[in-house]
Amino acid sequence: MKINILDKNLANMIAAGEVVERPASAVKELIENSVDAHAKNITVEIKNGGMSYIRVTDDGDGIHPDDAITAFARHATSKIATKEDLDKIYTLGFRGEALASIAAVARVDMFTKTRESDLGVNVVIEGGEVIEHTEVGCPDGTTMIIRNLFFNTPARMKFLKNDAAETTAITDVVNKMILCHPDVAIKLISNGKTVVSSHGTGNVEDCIHVVYGADYARNMIEVKYNEEHISVTGSTGSISLSRKDRRHQVFFLNGRNIVNKTISAAVAEAYRNAVMVGKHPVCVLYINIAPGLVDVNVHPTKMEVRFSNDKKIYSAIYWAVKEAITNTRHIPEITDDKVFSAPKTEMKVPEIASATQPEMPIKPIRAIPKTDTKTEYVRESIRASIEKNSRDNAYTLPKFSDLVPTFREVSPTMPVRVEVEEESAPKVVPPPVEEIHAEQPPVENITSSAYEEHNPKIIEKEEFLPGRDFTLVGQVFNTYIIAQSGDDMLLIDQHAAHERIWFEELMEQWKNNSISGQNLLLPVTVSLDRHDFSTVEDNLSFFSEVGFEIDIFGTEDIIVRKVPIEMDDALISDTVGDIINILQDNAVVPKHELYEKTLHTVACKRALKGGKHLAEGDMVHLVSQVMALEGINTCPHGRPICIRMSRRALEKQFKRIV
Repeated sequence: MKINILDKNLANMIAAGEVVERPASAVKELIENSVDAHAKNITVEIKNGGMSYIRVTDDGDGIHPDDAITAFARHATSKIATKEDLDKIYTLGFRGEALASIAAVARVDMFTKTRESDLGVNVVIEGGEVIEHTEVGCPDGTTMIIRNLFFNTPARMKFLKNDAAETTAITDVVNKMILCHPDVAIKLISNGKTVVSSHGTGNVEDCIHVVYGADYARNMIEVKYNEEHISVTGSTGSISLSRKDRRHQVFFLNGRNIVNKTISAAVAEAYRNAVMVGKHPVCVLYINIAPGLVDVNVHPTKMEVRFSNDKKIYSAIYWAVKEAITNTRHIPEITDDKVFSAPKTEMKVPEIASATQPEMPIKPIRAIPKTDTKTEYVRESIRASIEKNSRDNAYTLPKFSDLVPTFREVSPTMPVRVEVEEESAPKVVPPPVEEIHAEQPPVENITSSAYEEHNPKIIEKEEFLPGRDFTLVGQVFNTYIIAQSGDDMLLIDQHAAHERIWFEELMEQWKNNSISGQNLLLPVTVSLDRHDFSTVEDNLSFFSEVGFEIDIFGTEDIIVRKVPIEMDDALISDTVGDIINILQDNAVVPKHELYEKTLHTVACKRALKGGKHLAEGDMVHLVSQVMALEGINTCPHGRPICIRMSRRALEKQFKRIV
């Protein structure tokens, strides 16, 4: 077959197929040119999804009149001049293909003017051919108008989607540019309506607010990390912002939006055991690296790059994100929005004489000292308050049941302490409640001594950091523990909290090679099918490393003699079965992931379950351990351990404040 040299127009059309595959591609190339020209304001206007009309206007440097036509030639660029320049690319564009490719498949009008020139230049090109070149009056900067994209390439036109889909693609491009360049004001107008508009403040949070909304901006954590030749800045989302896909993970390398598996894997690893399975974190990261350490010339769209040292990039991203989320402990908060739904009916509240029953500001409740009994503590608090107030004020003690008619219904084991701040108005102090000695309800399958003996170290009161003291209120639904810390009410999921505590303890032991296992008084025999039996037989050393001692017995049974932590016989059988499934389903994952999944399973099986009543001492111990979990507020599944409701939010629900 004879080899032919393609003519100029056909060659341009082929190049256009690589660089301009849809209207969004043209918009991306034009915005990048504007940014490279140091523009501070960029306006993008489209019609019919960009297929009939695209206009990009900027206030950048403009193009010199002598270069106005040259700019549309193939491989015409002001960004590089020699091959050495490829190792130090700081601009978004450098190949000189974009304008030539766009002009080859559309009608292009360009108006451009430099600040030094008195007049601007208008160039009209259609299908790669110059139609008009004249001097005109126009503002500083460049305006590119593209009409009838792909008018001469019907084959490509038929692969375009409907107007809405193309508009969405362009919006995504503009959003990425807004995030990438916070110091540039960028606006998108579609069919006469403003779709998105940034203000160019230079603040990343402002851009996140514009692109993703206020909820994202409020729940982003600052990232700031530096090491040799690499810096990572930006924002990463709190645990509550996890999403079902990775669309909200945005990475910018030296000012260029990229997609990279190494970076995505590093972010996922940093959030391991923090977000729920199947969810993905949110982040906007800016990575700056020496240009010589990355090759951006590996893909026509420049979205993919190649690093000279993937491991170094992986490490930098991992530690940047890990440090950010570790240093910020996120506790979901119940806001002032409606928590309870009730019909909007006016209620008449009985008037209470202010002289005898004023509204009492209650100070934060603190834990009862271990040396006092509950009744003695309550009596001492009340006696001190009475002595303090009697010197200045006369007051009347109302019935306690009139003040708080359902107070005792919260928990029969709840400590009670009320302190009254000094005011000029008369004070009211509730009398001691003798029924606090009421018999405790029976505790099922758990005692304080058993909890202390078989659980990780309990954090004593003296070891709390400032502001970490609390008062136990009680337990609801035998699943959630309520505590007060300062002016916040904490609601703790006992299973999620206990699961995380055990997981952290087991992981620490595994890292120190100290999971020795506990001998069972009576070994447990587990019967398996042949496939599961073979899995155990092939992984006896793995079981040993995570604290299990297993002997093979016959061809279907195994004998468990040691377990990493004490658990019931039925749980041992279930746990071994779950570990077998992990080994079978994760044959190709890194080994450390197998250890984490396994220890997570052990912790989950051993943890307290929802629906189990706890004694007061057990609840205090558990809350103490939760307070000591620095930077962690999720179970290994990613579910929150603790949520918070401020006193102000609670009082707004009861209309005590507006």
